[in-house]
Amino acid sequence: MFTNLPSSQPAAPIFNLSTAQNTPATSGTGAGGMFDSTAATRTSSGLNFSFAKPAATSAASTTGNAATAPNPGIFNLNSTTTQAPKPSLFAQTTVSTTAPANQGIFASANPQPAATSMFGASTATQAQNTAQQHDAPPQNRESAYFNGLLERQKKKIKFNAADQSGRLGQLPSMNMDLGDLARKAQELNQKSQRYGQSTARDSRAHYLLSGSGVTPGQAYKEFQKLDTDTVPAATPAPRDFAEEGTAYLKGMQAKGREAMLRESMDRVYHDVDKFIEESLGIDFDEQKQRIMQHFGLMAKDENDLSASTSRSRQSRQSKTRRSVFGRSGLEKSIIGASNSVAGSASFFGGPGPNPPTNLTKNQTVRDLRDKERLFMQKVETLNRKRLDQEQYNIFNEFQEVEKAVPGDVPKQLIDAYSALKEIAKEGPPSKPLRERSYAAEYAQSDQGSSSSKLKRQILDGARTFLEKSFYQELGELVDRNPHSARIGGMPTVINTVRAYIRVRTEKHDLAPDGAVLEQAGDNNDYYWIIVFYLLRSGHVKEAVDYVNGDPAFLSLDRRFVSYLTAYANSPDRTLSRKFQEMINGEYQQRTRVAPKGTIDPYRIACLKVIGRCDLSQRNLESIGQGVEDWIWLQFALARESGSLDDALTDVFGLEQIAETVTEIGQKHFQKSQVENLNSYGTFFLMQILAGMFERAVDYLHSFNPVSAVHAAIALDYYGLLRVSDFHTAGNELLTYSTTQQAQINFVPLVAYYTTTFRAALPVQAVDYLVLICLNSDLTRPLGEIMTNACHECLRELCLETREFAALLGDIRGDGSRIAGAIEQRASIIRLDNHEQFLRFITSQAAAVADARGQTADAVLLYHLCDDFDNVIVVLNRALADAVAVELGDEPMSLQPLKPRNSGGSTSDTASQASQSNSSLSLTQSTSSPLELAHGITALYNSNAAYFGRISNQNRDTSERLMIMLSARAKIESATNPEYLTALEELNSMKVLPLNTNGDIAAIRQLATNFSTLSQLVARCSGLVILWCVKAISAERERIAREGTWGIPGNEDISRLKYQLNQMAKDLMVFAGLVRYKLPGRVYDMLTRAGGDVGDY
Repeated sequence: MFTNLPSSQPAAPIFNLSTAQNTPATSGTGAGGMFDSTAATRTSSGLNFSFAKPAATSAASTTGNAATAPNPGIFNLNSTTTQAPKPSLFAQTTVSTTAPANQGIFASANPQPAATSMFGASTATQAQNTAQQHDAPPQNRESAYFNGLLERQKKKIKFNAADQSGRLGQLPSMNMDLGDLARKAQELNQKSQRYGQSTARDSRAHYLLSGSGVTPGQAYKEFQKLDTDTVPAATPAPRDFAEEGTAYLKGMQAKGREAMLRESMDRVYHDVDKFIEESLGIDFDEQKQRIMQHFGLMAKDENDLSASTSRSRQSRQSKTRRSVFGRSGLEKSIIGASNSVAGSASFFGGPGPNPPTNLTKNQTVRDLRDKERLFMQKVETLNRKRLDQEQYNIFNEFQEVEKAVPGDVPKQLIDAYSALKEIAKEGPPSKPLRERSYAAEYAQSDQGSSSSKLKRQILDGARTFLEKSFYQELGELVDRNPHSARIGGMPTVINTVRAYIRVRTEKHDLAPDGAVLEQAGDNNDYYWIIVFYLLRSGHVKEAVDYVNGDPAFLSLDRRFVSYLTAYANSPDRTLSRKFQEMINGEYQQRTRVAPKGTIDPYRIACLKVIGRCDLSQRNLESIGQGVEDWIWLQFALARESGSLDDALTDVFGLEQIAETVTEIGQKHFQKSQVENLNSYGTFFLMQILAGMFERAVDYLHSFNPVSAVHAAIALDYYGLLRVSDFHTAGNELLTYSTTQQAQINFVPLVAYYTTTFRAALPVQAVDYLVLICLNSDLTRPLGEIMTNACHECLRELCLETREFAALLGDIRGDGSRIAGAIEQRASIIRLDNHEQFLRFITSQAAAVADARGQTADAVLLYHLCDDFDNVIVVLNRALADAVAVELGDEPMSLQPLKPRNSGGSTSDTASQASQSNSSLSLTQSTSSPLELAHGITALYNSNAAYFGRISNQNRDTSERLMIMLSARAKIESATNPEYLTALEELNSMKVLPLNTNGDIAAIRQLATNFSTLSQLVARCSGLVILWCVKAISAERERIAREGTWGIPGNEDISRLKYQLNQMAKDLMVFAGLVRYKLPGRVYDMLTRAGGDVGDY
């Protein structure tokens, strides 16, 4: 262990714990273990621990040698050779006759005449004690032996740390003194007598070491380390500069290769992740956050913050990393995943804990589908009118749908369309309203004279709607109460108002109790009430006629008649400065100076409305008002004017009304309040009247997404909606510009709405997606972004639904085109001619389909693009992939084309396919690459215009690949394989030496021509060679099995065998010449197959 052993001596195990019987001693040499027990100490089982020190010569044993058949120790490590006795850790049992060649770890540096033990006893004394133990009985010998150990313990020699080279600390410490060891040995001896000699013999060392705190396994490992430390390390020979440089360069090359491989793998991982995100359209980080939020692992505000941060980061990246289609390569689909039940709500989400759904209160799924169907019909008619450049009253048409749909639709939602008709002045065909009539003015509604004009139009339209709505309710109330109304005579406006007042008088809700209501005239009318309700219903001229035609009223207040006449004659409902000062003074006198309860409240109301008095108090305290009455008063008092005189007075216009409505919404109409599900229509109407169109759409989308989408479409049709860039808006429906103008994220609002039906109704989805181009007239760059977004949505729709024939068009057999749904609408998506349509829609869709591996789709799309050469290129790749399939495996199949919906039954479609003018999608709907290639090739060969635009190389490649697949089908035939016919077809390619008959020059010529073949043919040729060899082998097996193919005469059979054999040899020679141009595995397989053929 600690010395250099001679090569002739076997190395003893580290742990050698063995017992032996009392037999005659024989001398021997060997390398002792660290712990080596001998049986010479006693006849019974005993333990003798010793540190081994190999002797240079034979050692004379005074007590005995190792047993010839030792028993296994605790680790079953027994010495199989006779060994010389070794000095023990506690006593020496041998006498060295010569000086040892090498010293042990505890040996002295100088040779000693006699080896002394660690505790100072000489070997002679130990031998004498040992001899006495042989004569004594077993128990007495053991007691005397351990008593001697106790005595020698007192005289033990102390170790010198300097002499031991610092290795003493590496030995395990003994936690038991010799007295404890003696008692332990006696207990073990008693147990051995009780349970038998063999059990005690095997377990004594284990218990003794365990009781002493020694772990044999750990000690084994530590002594192995010591053994390693003692072996001197080999000093490497010094290398010269050239060797060191070579080693350094090799190391640098290895590091470079590792870095290159690591970089390549990272790039592959990145490309795979990018492809998955683009293909699936899934944001995995967002999905993970939603799952964590669902299980309560992430707070909602934390999720919103991280989502908004992610969206802002993606929006910044999208500006720098755009794909060829104008959007980020890492973003998900712009139109979303199809078959979504939530539509646009799946993209924008909801404000509350539960996302909104398309269903409203008391509405079934069938009612919702009917509503969507009706809206589809309206949108289809809208696009048809746009193509014909005709007027389309979109507000009126959409209002009819809302009326016709069953369910709990708020009345205010229907009224909102009536208000929009008044605001936009949507009228009969005699007064046509063009598409995008207000786009320019509304986009600049915060500046200039055009801003004031549009705001005045919104105010007038909202007030007019409220006045007409009130007069309609007034008439309905009179009709319901004919006895109380007693209208009589002609149902004029004044008579109808009188009847309304009679009904209200009987109900006692005209004014609070104690209020003074003045009456005069022959009919004893409440003349101030009549004037007020004429103003409330918008009949200002009738009010002027009433006061001028009533002498009693003229005698009572002639100045009011002047105010009212000036008010009616003013186009913007304003008074001159003189009349304004007079009416303000009168209003202040009657409200502040006059005693309370002496003035008719309706007189005060008329003065307030006509003179816009006291704008700080915009309500009528003494008159019962509903929500509509209060809203009407706001619009009756509001004015929009750009004159300096108005700027000096109190300002109350459309902006102030919008602020008031916003404050009301924050207090009473929060989105997250569940009770607002019954009253969201009221706040939506208020926002529409206040000109807050974007906020109204956003608010309505939280409760009724379908209605919100179509309201946005209707507003955008006339240009009354500001839209945002969908790249920067992210998943927010409502955003704000730098000037704090509200904007709607129009692109995903419309695109995601189609997710519920576009898989089944792709043409109807096109009608919605083309509406995105309504905003193409906006200033750059937003207008271009909208146009590109529309084109991108249409491309994704084509690729998702694969309805290319219906959407992009089809080709008849005679070459004439069948326009698709998108091409029919090319003029309203900013594609003015056929070339632009092919460049922006069809060609890019073809490129994407080709990249996705949709071969049949790419063939049709490239054909529609008139890129016939690219059609053959795509077919050649598909044919090559089909050739690469192993023999016996399932043939490769393509995803077939979706036939154009001809509107007939299946039998009608089949009959159309047989006609000469049937389209490409009807005739070439197959999943076999070979059948598709045959059909396309036949079509192109029959038309010179097609044939001349295909390169010769692509045409030759296609022919050879089709020959390969045809031959493969004959070889793989399960019923009747035609090997000879297949070989003849492959020989017609003039690529392989199947007819050279051993002519080396011809084989070399074919090998030389091999480099001129196209890449696809060269790649497939290796597999074809293997097919040929297998076909030859199978044909020879059939010859051997059957003996004939019906050919008379054995000479023909022998000649055919010879020809097949020569064909196989020529193929092997040819393969050897082009070995490095073939895939490695192909050549290996060919070598094995050629060997099998050579056995015949």
